Amino acid sequence: MTKTHLETFRAVAELKHFAKAAAVRHLSQPAVSHQIAQLEDEVGARLFNRKGRSISLTVVGEVLLEEAHRVLSAIDRAEERVREAARGAIGRVRFGVSQTAGLYLLNELLVRYREAHPAYELHIEVASEASLLDRVSRNELDLVVAAGAVPTSDLRMAPLARDRLVAVAAPGVVAGRSARDVLKQQPWLLREPGSDTRRRTEQWFERTRTSPARVVTVPGPCGVKRAALAGLGIGVLSSRCVAADLDEGALAPLALTPALPERMFHVIDHPQKHHGVACRAMLAALDQLREAAVRGKAGARRKR
Repeated sequence: MTKTHLETFRAVAELKHFAKAAAVRHLSQPAVSHQIAQLEDEVGARLFNRKGRSISLTVVGEVLLEEAHRVLSAIDRAEERVREAARGAIGRVRFGVSQTAGLYLLNELLVRYREAHPAYELHIEVASEASLLDRVSRNELDLVVAAGAVPTSDLRMAPLARDRLVAVAAPGVVAGRSARDVLKQQPWLLREPGSDTRRRTEQWFERTRTSPARVVTVPGPCGVKRAALAGLGIGVLSSRCVAADLDEGALAPLALTPALPERMFHVIDHPQKHHGVACRAMLAALDQLREAAVRGKAGARRKR
């Protein structure tokens, strides 16, 4: 049962005449009769009552006509959407981001993308780096921005922006105390297991032989920051998360030796994947963000 068969059947059913249907379909009358006979063989029942030159639908024919309208309308919509997608009029991007990237690195970019491409479907998934990398490797996401290492050579990654982890606390926590005492006495407020921030902080503990007095797990960068602002301990976060709080004096930095590590956010996708127009527009926006970061660093070096 093909689209051609259904279109011929619909023409005969609506015109109630084989010759007229043949003219509309630009077919010979024997060709129309042959297609109807093939349909009847396939469904195992007659589709038309034939009485002399007049024809009418059987009950089976009425059911098939109803379904044919639905099927052919769906095919028409699908063909039109495919043509629109090929022209670049519509598109979809399934974009995965880590919490820090989504909230503090890409928030303005995502707003600009939505304003520039209102017809494109933008599906954003915020999750841990491990989950995002698994999803993009299984082609459930088109591309990902995260700081985690790529676990397989099947994926490719391109550098996007540098990031630095910092230790911060409320001014009341550090006032009148040496950094050494603060580090020994205060709880460390760490992100949930599975986050790149948590993994890198624990690696720093091992490398520096640091034994925290206590570790308090707080989900999400916003949660860690709120806990640090409340004076509950030492928060470890991306410098992007706390830049404004440090400038305003709401949080105070802790000088660690050696310093917490720097890291790189990457754009991660499948090297063999064919990206549609919406994905290509997102990749172009990310390229602009990368170039702006490079220009900013170059300007900062010249000022020195």
